[in-house]
Amino acid sequence: MNPEETPHIPTEEQEISEDEKLLAVLAYVPFVCFVPFFKREESAFVAGHVRLGMALFFIEVLAMLLRFRFIWDLVLFFCIVLAGLGIMNVFRGRGFFVPFLSDLFSRKF
Repeated sequence: MNPEETPHIPTEEQEISEDEKLLAVLAYVPFVCFVPFFKREESAFVAGHVRLGMALFFIEVLAMLLRFRFIWDLVLFFCIVLAGLGIMNVFRGRGFFVPFLSDLFSRKF
């Protein structure tokens, strides 16, 4: 992916409305993440969090389906930690970028 194509994900603190923060937090909640998915175009802040939240959701579903192995428990734990970090950054008014996962949905949607 070229640097020009990479969506801007702000990492510095910015003034974000409470509605945007709520939608960004919902992006990290399994199954509820579809609500901000359809409203992400209203805000670049929400869109950045939705991309990561949706990627984590699909990885969590895969981990739950294949839970018979120990490695998937670690993957699920990793997703929960990333979701927690994402929510902390939402409350700070900052974007959250995980190199591979954040790019996963920016290419598709």
